[in-house]
Amino acid sequence: MSVISSRDLKETLRDHQIVTGEELRECLKFPSTTIETAYGPVEYAQRGQGAVALIAHGGPGGYDQALVLGELFRKNGFRIVAPSRPGYLGTPLGFGKTAEEQGDLMAALLDALNIPQAVMIGASGGGPASYQAAQRHPDKVRALVVIDGISMNYTKGEDVSAFEEWMYLSRPGQWLMGFFFKHFPESVVKSFLTTESSLEKQEMGKRVREIVGDENTFALVDVMFQTMSHRFAERKAGARNDIALGAAIGKLPLDKIRCPTLIIHGDADNDVPPRDAEYAHEAIAGSRLLWIDKASHIGFWTAPDAHKVQRYALDWVQSR
Repeated sequence: MSVISSRDLKETLRDHQIVTGEELRECLKFPSTTIETAYGPVEYAQRGQGAVALIAHGGPGGYDQALVLGELFRKNGFRIVAPSRPGYLGTPLGFGKTAEEQGDLMAALLDALNIPQAVMIGASGGGPASYQAAQRHPDKVRALVVIDGISMNYTKGEDVSAFEEWMYLSRPGQWLMGFFFKHFPESVVKSFLTTESSLEKQEMGKRVREIVGDENTFALVDVMFQTMSHRFAERKAGARNDIALGAAIGKLPLDKIRCPTLIIHGDADNDVPPRDAEYAHEAIAGSRLLWIDKASHIGFWTAPDAHKVQRYALDWVQSR
C-alpha cells in the first residue's frame, strides 16, 4: 500500500531501542565543528556508527536539534550527520536563502565529508532542504524520509505575535518557560499542542496527561524547546530566512525524486497542514505516505502510536 495509517500498524517493538530522556539531554551537550564546503562553511556534529543519516532540522533549530531528531536513528544503528542549516548557530546565511540552495548545501556537506550517499531525513522546516537534496542530487540521496515537512507555501511563521516570540524565543521568555516547565508542565504542553495541533478538547487533555506522565516523551518536548530558544540570537537569522523561504514557495519541484521515499505526517498537524504530505506523495513517484493517527506536529515522537511509527520508519530505512 502507498498510503497507510498508524492505527493499522502492528505493535512490533522487538529490537527497537527506545530513546531515553537522559540520551536526549546528552544531545544538547555534544560539541559541533565547522567544515568548508563548496558553498561556504557549515557547522555540524557527527554521532554514531553505521549507514549515514543526514538530518535537516526544523525552525528555529540548529545542529543540536538535528541531533535530537536523529537520536532514534543513531541508537538504532545509524551514523548521524547533523548540520545547522543556513542562518542557524554557526552556519552563516550567505548561501541557503532558497529551498534549492539548501538542498545544494546538504549535498555539498556530504562531498566535504567524503560521504558518497546518505539517507536524507528532514522534519518540519527541514522539509524543503531534504526534498531539494533528493530532487537536485539523486546520486547523493539513497532514501528520503520527511516527517511533517513543508512542501508547499508556508506563511504561518508570519503570524507569530510579538508576545509569542518573546515568550518562546527570548532570553527572559526562555527563563520563564523553564520555570513553567518545572512547576506547571501540563500548562506548557497544553499551550504547545493548542498551537501545533487540531486535536479536540477531550483528546487534547488526554494527550497532555500522556506526555507529561511519560518521562522520555516529556523530555523530548523540553529538549526541543531548548533547541529553539537557547541562544536564540544565533538562530534568529535562520528563523527569519525560513519564514521568507516558506512564503516564497508555491509548490516545491519534486518530479525528479526517484529514491525510495517515506512521508510521515500527523493527521492533526496544525503547523504544517496535511496537504503538504498529500502533495508530496502525489508528486513523488512510488512514495509511501504514513498518516499518524490523532497526531500533532511532533506526533512522530509524542502520539499514542509513536513507538509503532518509529519502528515502522526504522524498519523501512534499514531495508533500503
